[in-house]
Amino acid sequence: MGCCDGFARCVLVTFNILFVLTGVFVLGVGIFLKVNPNLLNIQHVIELNSGDKYISTAAYILIGFGIFVLLVGLFGFIGGCKQIKFFLALYMGCVVLVFLGEFSAGIIAAVYKGKVDDTLQTVLRESLSEYDSKNKTSELVNKGWDGVQSWLKCCGERNFTDYTVMKIPLAGDKLVPDSCCGSNKQECQKEAKAKVKPFKNLYYQGCYDQMENQIKSHITLLIGAGVGVAMFQLLGIFLACAAWKKSDDDDLRV
Repeated sequence: MGCCDGFARCVLVTFNILFVLTGVFVLGVGIFLKVNPNLLNIQHVIELNSGDKYISTAAYILIGFGIFVLLVGLFGFIGGCKQIKFFLALYMGCVVLVFLGEFSAGIIAAVYKGKVDDTLQTVLRESLSEYDSKNKTSELVNKGWDGVQSWLKCCGERNFTDYTVMKIPLAGDKLVPDSCCGSNKQECQKEAKAKVKPFKNLYYQGCYDQMENQIKSHITLLIGAGVGVAMFQLLGIFLACAAWKKSDDDDLRV
């Protein structure tokens, strides 16, 4: 029995180490989504006008539960090593909460992924209409679009002509923002005016397709981090339950 007890404790402690590592991974994914400047620009573009903050919400949930997992790991080590029922119960309850939270983050991301095809084009057009509009959100909209266009080397939603039909002309009599241009800004503006290929300095293609691909790929990362890690943590719930039962059996023998 002593050998079996030692093995059971070793399994639980080993799982708890892996559990903590999953928490570090989840925390890292959440932080990456909130600090990566390119992803932040995409969030500025799609979230300010639409009110759809699915990516931000899921990222904050992952950050919160990633930190929580690191704290819960302490209960798991104490409960697994010492077989203390209070810590085992606390560990069990916390793992259930972590499972529900991370699973929820994955579901939120999956719901948004299903909406991308239906809503993204409209959201981008509404957001682009706010570019350089001088209202309270235009600064973040400008920053978002400029960042996205420089990063993906694209211009506008469909193509660079989106800026020529805007209700509010761009400042400085520009036809496209500087973020739609390569190194030679003056030649870029001339190319935008002439509208004749080949475009050597102008990013003439629209951003829709590339943004859609970027959003979907990072939503897939969110789903994997949330749902995938949550499934792994089910094992922790079963192991904690087994350790609790073993503790009860020991109490009866005493």
